[in-house]
Amino acid sequence: MKDLVIGNTSQISHLFTDDNVIKISSRDFIGLNNIKHIKWNNVYMCFGESRKTISDIEQFERVNYNLTIDYVNFFKSRANKVIVFGTCELWNKYIGPIGVDYDIQYFKTPYLNSKNNLVMQLRHHSFRYPNVVIVHPFNFNSTYRGTNFLFGKVFDSIINKKQIEIGDTYFHRDMITPKYLYKKLIEIDDNSPKEMLVGSGNLIFVNDLIRDLYKHFDMKYEDYVKEDLDRITEYPINNEYYLKIDDGKPNLTYQDLLEYTVNEIKPKRVNP
Repeated sequence: MKDLVIGNTSQISHLFTDDNVIKISSRDFIGLNNIKHIKWNNVYMCFGESRKTISDIEQFERVNYNLTIDYVNFFKSRANKVIVFGTCELWNKYIGPIGVDYDIQYFKTPYLNSKNNLVMQLRHHSFRYPNVVIVHPFNFNSTYRGTNFLFGKVFDSIINKKQIEIGDTYFHRDMITPKYLYKKLIEIDDNSPKEMLVGSGNLIFVNDLIRDLYKHFDMKYEDYVKEDLDRITEYPINNEYYLKIDDGKPNLTYQDLLEYTVNEIKPKRVNP
């Protein structure tokens, strides 16, 4: 049986390169009639609305809740597993280690409200969704990240040698690579939990990572980056939380993250 990825322009979709994977746009719901008789192995819901700058805030609910639930209901009887995405930010009021069994506590935004509504629907009616798995990734970034996001800006700056302006990055985050998230996704099987957080268990100082990326490519941070430390944020950025790991050994190190990111940027640079 084949796997299906819905959201063919998402960051994570680019890692599904196996011939056994079909990718479609999340906007092609009507086109599902053409594949409604197919039995799938895993269906990955890789689409979502996460942009911070959209004026139509109801778009978050339409995409992250309504459309996602429509797809889940369509595929739950047509697939072995249906994988949907929440977000680690549903626990962003915590400081320190967190687990998926911790009560959800977050600073309310339209984006996070829509994700919370999705998770509550799937949790409270789990008997309707026995083969649905909710994955909450920690922060991950690739060169497919849009430039309205911090690391999308940074990658574009390094690749195209552009000057950028960014907000405060003097804080820590649990960060993973897209490849690590992909690995955890394709490992999902009948023995997997119904809900999981995917993180490194390691706090990364974000400004260090950005500076080290510029340094690796012989670009002086101060020549390319203007900092606006007074920029208003949606919620306090200094709440530093990370995946709780029983043995205390991080799933990824800082060097793992830096090397992966450098290797992704390198072939895309203009006039390196």
